[in-house]
Amino acid sequence: MKTIALQERTFEILEELKKEKKSQSFNELILKLVTENKKIPKSMFGSLKGKDKEFTTEERHKIWGEH
Repeated sequence: MKTIALQERTFEILEELKKEKKSQSFNELILKLVTENKKIPKSMFGSLKGKDKEFTTEERHKIWGEH
């Protein structure tokens, strides 16, 4: 897991968007925003398509090879 620094106003905007987009976490929100912005088709997620819960740390390590 990583930590990022945000200015107060940026944090407030993200909190508002989190509620609007009904995201359970900031991570989920950011993934939604990036996916929408990059116009990544859902089909690119293959077997992960429709996954509605945040990845566990173990899943993330396995999928993306993070350490």
